[in-house]
Amino acid sequence: MSLGIWLFILALLVVIMIHEAGHFAMAKLFNFKATKFFLGFGPTLWSFTKGETEYGVKAIPAGGFVKIVGMNPYEDVPPEDRVRSYENKPAWQRAIVLVAGSATHWVVAFLLLLFAALAIGFPAGLSNRLEAVTVASAADEGGLLAGDEIVAVDGTETQSWNVIREFIRDHGGERAEFTVLRDGETRTFTTTLSRGISNEDGLIVDEAEPGEQLRPLKEGEEVVGFFGVEPSIRYETEPFPQAIGTAAVYTGRATVEAVKGVGDVGSMIFGGRLIDALTGEGTREADGESPVGVVGASRIASEIVASGQYLNFIGFIVSFTIFIGLMNLLPLPPLDGGHLAVVAWESVTGRKVDVRKLIPVAAAVISFFVIIFIAVLYLDIARPIKVPF
Repeated sequence: MSLGIWLFILALLVVIMIHEAGHFAMAKLFNFKATKFFLGFGPTLWSFTKGETEYGVKAIPAGGFVKIVGMNPYEDVPPEDRVRSYENKPAWQRAIVLVAGSATHWVVAFLLLLFAALAIGFPAGLSNRLEAVTVASAADEGGLLAGDEIVAVDGTETQSWNVIREFIRDHGGERAEFTVLRDGETRTFTTTLSRGISNEDGLIVDEAEPGEQLRPLKEGEEVVGFFGVEPSIRYETEPFPQAIGTAAVYTGRATVEAVKGVGDVGSMIFGGRLIDALTGEGTREADGESPVGVVGASRIASEIVASGQYLNFIGFIVSFTIFIGLMNLLPLPPLDGGHLAVVAWESVTGRKVDVRKLIPVAAAVISFFVIIFIAVLYLDIARPIKVPF
């Protein structure tokens, strides 16, 4: 497996562990009796007991759990444990314990984005370094290469891509001199800029080589110079106080997108897009319109890491983490949101809910999720996502 897949798996395991740690920490804070803290499900691979709690790892790494005395409606709670059992704790304490797991997802997301702001930096505009050079363009014929850093145009030094861009736009069809920094050495190249037609959105919609005629202009179009290069994005790290604010802003944006994502999942399943994907052929586009499971997500993560886009990898993990946190808060048993809905109902009505009557609902929800999981797993394998990296 590739490094990206390993990093994705590691991130998932860490998020799961921290999620359960959130439940466990709040349970301990309010003196709930927690007898088990496990990562995974199924047969126990390894465990140890400290105090009243057994900690361990199980064979199927598809989640985790904290066993709190009194949460299982069929459990026979010893008299000495009843005061510390889940059902006998105040509603507000039970709510905090339930929410704490998903709340850690936002903490993890914030810390990842804080690290990104401090160590990698977020996009801060375009740099003079060339990301790509179009084949047979004026830049290509002039000898410029991807990786070159333009430091001067026609003998005038500049550190601003905006200055370079405006120079190119204003000098179409003219000879121009570009000085670049390549492998630590300064080199100068001379070429004739092409001319192109730019539309209202600033996009080049037609191009002509020197001596060729452009087509007649349409309304909103203009003739501009065209060089055939793509600048790289400039990233800037931030000092700690500023990085905190930036991480908070990006966490908020990721939350908004995750809320939309949860809605998209519903429309995808009940609106027929999942069926369309299952009955289709060929690869699928990573456009947010097609369902992606853990296998597909790991493949996307692998491609991102392989392309060296580590900031995008962090953003991907942040989005995935917040999305899972939100999904877990849906008011459906046996999700944390389902338990939270019970607490809310009891608090509002003052009546105790017989949780045993919700067991069939929980079984139906689990069955539904298993079916969706298998369907998406099939798509991830049979019709893999086409990753745009």
